[in-house]
Amino acid sequence: MPSNRSSSNAMVLASAVANNATVDIGYPAGTSQNNYNAGNAGSGHYVMLNDNDKIAAGAGVAFSFGAAAITITNQSGYTWPAGTRLAVNADQQDGNQVIFLQFPLKLAKVANGDVVTEMRPGVFGALEYAEFVTTDPVTTAGKAASLNLEIDTTDVTGGVVALTSAAATPLGKVIAGSAITGNNKLTPASKLSLKASGVTAFAEGEGVLFVRVRLNQDFNY
Repeated sequence: MPSNRSSSNAMVLASAVANNATVDIGYPAGTSQNNYNAGNAGSGHYVMLNDNDKIAAGAGVAFSFGAAAITITNQSGYTWPAGTRLAVNADQQDGNQVIFLQFPLKLAKVANGDVVTEMRPGVFGALEYAEFVTTDPVTTAGKAASLNLEIDTTDVTGGVVALTSAAATPLGKVIAGSAITGNNKLTPASKLSLKASGVTAFAEGEGVLFVRVRLNQDFNY
């Protein structure tokens, strides 16, 4: 099994942090926002107050990974007093067991509805991140489409790639999808579809939609 990938940092609160208020703390040494965005954040974040009270993400505290700092939101129901030692454990996805699904797209062919219908990845895992890489730039202004993923009959929460004429140029431009936050689990029985909406038909342009799937560690041999 892969080792747990997490990093920590600590500070002493200069002022009290009320319930629903926030405090920023720098990234742990050797890490940055890029270690936690684009689907790289794990689910095991937590804080420790005075090396005694552990509060897990989603159970009294929330984490947000900004450009220069981690923003911690106190959702514990009580105020953290000034002088409290706040230790932060920021979790990353474990292991390197990922696969990439690749969908080449001719943008002039994209219309509202299915772009890919019920392909079978055939794995236990989770959709983690989506991005579009431009291989033939768009030159006609005012065109747009939104791409989203669907597992069986349920839309993935997040992962929407907003294609526009301005974004799909120059050659090699990467358009990141929104954060995937739910309805993203795959089993060997799952059927994966790619859908387009809000299409203002493109006249030209091509690219590849890459979808990263993190395989379930419990089913690796």
